[in-house]
Amino acid sequence: DTLEPADIILLLNGDPTIRPNHVVELYGRGLAPTVGIARAEDSQGVQFGAYPNVTDSNITMLEKLGVPEPHIVQLRPAGGVQHTFDEAQVVHAYCREHSIRKVIIVTSDLHSRRARFIFRKIFHGDSKIMMSPISDRKYGANNWWRLEDGIIGCQNEYLRLLYYHLKY
Repeated sequence: DTLEPADIILLLNGDPTIRPNHVVELYGRGLAPTVGIARAEDSQGVQFGAYPNVTDSNITMLEKLGVPEPHIVQLRPAGGVQHTFDEAQVVHAYCREHSIRKVIIVTSDLHSRRARFIFRKIFHGDSKIMMSPISDRKYGANNWWRLEDGIIGCQNEYLRLLYYHLKY
């Protein structure tokens, strides 16, 4: 999408080595004063202390890359979010509560079509949704077929997109 100044940049949970960098670039350009992220559920591994919650990793990266802690809003639904649909619902409630009219969403390029679909469906035009996708470390929309991980990732994303269209 063509980006314009927004009220918030939303970082969808995912790879903390790529997505936060893109958020920081957008934040640094002054496209929004705030970065939001919905807290992911704590998996068993997180509960056992084996590794951090992906949301915590993303927030750490945002702070280390220069987003001041007071400018990061963590949305904390009970139990955390599990899927893009959950993130959309939590963000929609936050945006309605805070009269947010424009949202920039950062996710991977392969995930952006499904994310756009569900966010626009949940938001019903309440806020303008602008997608700002970024390629994953190994592959993206322009080279997914070159690696086994890319083929599997693309295949999975199309299955999820079909599932979302049938379910929602």
